[in-house]
Amino acid sequence: MILDNYLTYSNKVIIAVICSGFWIYFRTSDCYKMIPSGNIFPIIFVMTWTYVNYYEPLFLPIGLLILITYSHLHKLLKM
Repeated sequence: MILDNYLTYSNKVIIAVICSGFWIYFRTSDCYKMIPSGNIFPIIFVMTWTYVNYYEPLFLPIGLLILITYSHLHKLLKM
């Protein structure tokens, strides 16, 4: 799917694992607030993200970037 002409599936998995490692290492307490409870969008997003990640490992880092963006937008809209 994404970058198939340049990366093997194994390389994509390694990239996804490294990105998730950075995410875990640098997370803060705000990271847990990024997925607000009682909101349907995060539920659908995480379910879809998990499903798609099985087919394309690069969706893990893409999803993390979307979550970060979503959390910043969520903070701005609350102000």
